Amino acid sequence: MQRCALFVCFVFACGGGAGSGDDVGGDDMPPGDGGGSGTDGPPPNGISPEIGGCSILPPDNIFNTPIGGLPSVHADSAAWVALIGNTTHLHLDLGTETNQTAGDYYGIPYNLVHGNSMTWAQVAYTSPDTDFDWDPTDEADCASASKAIVSPCTTGSAYLPFPTDALVEGGLSTSTSHMPAEDHHLIALDVDACRLWEGYHVYRPNNQWQIFGSATFDLASNTLRTQGWTSADAAGFPILPLLLRPDEAATGEIKHALRFTMTSSNIRGEFTWPGRHKTGNNMSTNSPPMGQLFRLKDSFMIPTSWSTQSKAIAQAMKTYGMYLSDGGSNWYVTGAPGAWDESVLDEIQSIQGMSFEAVDLRPIIERAGFDPDSGRVPPP
Repeated sequence: MQRCALFVCFVFACGGGAGSGDDVGGDDMPPGDGGGSGTDGPPPNGISPEIGGCSILPPDNIFNTPIGGLPSVHADSAAWVALIGNTTHLHLDLGTETNQTAGDYYGIPYNLVHGNSMTWAQVAYTSPDTDFDWDPTDEADCASASKAIVSPCTTGSAYLPFPTDALVEGGLSTSTSHMPAEDHHLIALDVDACRLWEGYHVYRPNNQWQIFGSATFDLASNTLRTQGWTSADAAGFPILPLLLRPDEAATGEIKHALRFTMTSSNIRGEFTWPGRHKTGNNMSTNSPPMGQLFRLKDSFMIPTSWSTQSKAIAQAMKTYGMYLSDGGSNWYVTGAPGAWDESVLDEIQSIQGMSFEAVDLRPIIERAGFDPDSGRVPPP
């Protein structure tokens, strides 16, 4: 999918190798942490999830902040939800197969790497696919041979902490034609530096890494990407902090927001905080902008009979919500492959779009100390 960076607009939300796995709650949540359009007051600071010993963004990052208590439903919520699909069911883009050569390898895996001791891979920003007809390096991050960060990655040889046996979305493809053309995200968390590296359209023909986009994130920082820059996600978001993970869900509590997709042509050609990048030229106000937050309504009753993982996912959709992160199929929510309960797909995929509402983040945006270039949620 092309990530167009032209005519970027920022809009406030106003009306009109290791593998995958680390760290839900049921129906009972403390005041202000629940889901829906309640009036319990401003959301408290969240808790930083951990993966590989690294805190995944600060606790006051918007992705880690409970938003269920915000009373602000966006004025265009009904139109946006109808566009994505009132009766369309959620789809979990994840699976239980962990062998990336298998045909049913679903989801986005992640790799834990030791950047200090490993040999970083040289990569080339290229694709033989003629649909990829722009220069991705202007908005890409990489490293030099000495592992120093280079941003943008427009000069010199580029290196990334990709292990030779890296797990890649859809499996590690060696196709010289890059066919079939897929996103093929590669996520590498450098646990030595607690720095996240994510690649887009990643292939390895003839033992050479070929990619068409990359981004890095200091997980101790709230700094957003440069305004107008894409990442491995079209919204300019990091993927890993928004990814469903089976081990985390199995604990009974997911402590962060999620990511989802909708049809690319129906996304407005603008982005809203905390989004950083837009796609397309559809300027209809009936279409949500990239980066828009949605949440499961407070009125949705999570069945007590659901599995621990399913209750965790549904509660996270209430407490933290899910952000429009990329173009794709409607209401597709992304997770890592791994030890998911057999019941999770049926339970979560029984939820229809009409059970969601778009959230207006103006109560946060209008606070003193708010910085549009930061993911930090100022205190009320």
